[in-house]
Amino acid sequence: MNKEVKQSNCFWYLIVGIIFVMILVVSIGFIAFSNREDEVIEKNSDGAKVYLNYSSDVPGLKVSNMSPTSDEVAITDLKDGSYFDFSVEVDMLKAKDYEYEISVVKDINNSSISDDDIRVYLEKEDSGSYVQVFEPNKYSALKKKSDLGSAKGSMVLYTDSCSKDCSNNYRLKIWLSDSATTTIGSYGVDVMVNGIAK
Repeated sequence: MNKEVKQSNCFWYLIVGIIFVMILVVSIGFIAFSNREDEVIEKNSDGAKVYLNYSSDVPGLKVSNMSPTSDEVAITDLKDGSYFDFSVEVDMLKAKDYEYEISVVKDINNSSISDDDIRVYLEKEDSGSYVQVFEPNKYSALKKKSDLGSAKGSMVLYTDSCSKDCSNNYRLKIWLSDSATTTIGSYGVDVMVNGIAK
């Protein structure tokens, strides 16, 4: 076998090897993405660990192309994209009690509708059903950081506590008020959990 034939064979072996590696990498990436589990944000606090669990791509809700909707209709709406389900899990370590608050932070880059035209609403699961814990209200930002750690500019929706390991499920909704002055644009919020171990 002459030198040119050997070089040609090496070239094709190299090409086949590269293609094989690329197929392997793409396959592993696809398998990892298709088996994706809930996202988990973990926060350590003195005496407790807190987890925010959700299964969407982002820790919050973004809505667009909204039609003005009454509170009564929006509360019962369960269409895809109209709500954001998440859970707050607390693992007690040394603390006797953990108090936390759920807040939302406006996504400035994805919000073109006025705060006054948006309704924010939160439910908590109780015995298999979701019940209101924050009634529909416009987005109203904190003027300073809260005692439990919610940042200035966020909006506190609900405060809860655990005296032992616990996990609570919540459902967030936002919609365009039926008295809105505009119907063009979008609005987004991210969920945050802050607390203090005692």
